[in-house]
Amino acid sequence: MDGNAGIAVEKEGVRAGMIARRGMLPEETRRAMSMVIAGYVKALPEVISARHIHVYLSIPGQAEVSTVPILEALDAMGKELSVPVIQKSDLFSAAYRKGDPVRLAQFGQPEPEAVVKVDESCLDVVLMPLVAFDRNGYRVGYGKGFYDRFLHRLLLHGIRPCRIGLAFSMQMVDAVLADPWDVPLDGAVHELGIIRFNANL
Repeated sequence: MDGNAGIAVEKEGVRAGMIARRGMLPEETRRAMSMVIAGYVKALPEVISARHIHVYLSIPGQAEVSTVPILEALDAMGKELSVPVIQKSDLFSAAYRKGDPVRLAQFGQPEPEAVVKVDESCLDVVLMPLVAFDRNGYRVGYGKGFYDRFLHRLLLHGIRPCRIGLAFSMQMVDAVLADPWDVPLDGAVHELGIIRFNANL
């Protein structure tokens, strides 16, 4: 088994175990922790100063951090918002306003019914989901590589938004085996506070 294949197998093990553990958290607990996380997110200096923020729409049934209170807070702050949409094998940012009608797309993720792509050079902050993350800012996602390709595409065009992962504290692990193409987070927010991986932030 080559190195990349070994990393993929290990990530899949971490992914399956963490999704199972996260799913065991009571819904009320996840809802309460998501509210606390929203409070930390809206207090981030990078969020306060941002004009345009990309934020995922949480997937029903995935037990991930709910972005409902975050979207409400960002809307109240007057932020321009965009959300991820998947087209073929790529992730793009589509304009979103609180209350816009959505549909469930191919992986069960909510997407706007009317997709209007935004100018991604305007993105100041990207708030992204994760399954696990480590002390160096490397994340394990859902295994499709959409965010890694998205962030690489931005970097190739000289676009460098602040990359923040949203998680519950129990999703932190000691180390994630990183692939060469993995793009680390600048920070993570969970119910116990904010972790910064990039000393320049």
